Amino acid sequence: MKHLPCLSAIVLGIAALAGVVPSASAQSLRGSNASVRLTHRSAIRGGLDFYETTAQVRRAVARKRLVVLKGNANYTVANVRTPYVRPETRAFVHRLAADYRRSCSARLVVTSATRPMSRRLANGSALTVHPTGIAVDLRRPKGRCLTWLRRTLLAAERRGAIEATEERRPPHFHVAVLPARHKSVASSARSSGTGRAQAKR
Repeated sequence: MKHLPCLSAIVLGIAALAGVVPSASAQSLRGSNASVRLTHRSAIRGGLDFYETTAQVRRAVARKRLVVLKGNANYTVANVRTPYVRPETRAFVHRLAADYRRSCSARLVVTSATRPMSRRLANGSALTVHPTGIAVDLRRPKGRCLTWLRRTLLAAERRGAIEATEERRPPHFHVAVLPARHKSVASSARSSGTGRAQAKR
């Protein structure tokens, strides 16, 4: 089996080559309306389905458009009714969780995955991408693990692989793994200097 390089080493290495020093501050992972729109637009341009119901989600699983997050030695799935995501999102979670456990000696906790449109949260955005399967929510850890997770997610976002937000109510990280052919869209949008302001996805 081909050896997979450490995710944190990849994203931090790229950031270093670009002259970027990821900040440990949560301020750098604040949400913005522009970020929400960018992620939603990327999902649409990527041709992704927005599943309306749990039944549609289960049909997508049967067709292998979505795959299950089972949890393993590196991460656990906590009380998630539909623990399914797109294959590239599961791959990201697996690699992030492996690095997280090596760094923190603890398992990453996934608290939300695909959430159909019929179950949109009252305080959620109308443009949420949870119905597509590209997004997961991660429990917010404490101490050095929190610092590590912030830095790693920020570095992955700066290279255009994801869009991440540190939410406050309840405390968690929302992470959307962008469709591969639209990663450049995210990178160019961030380079335009769009400001950030707190927003739910």
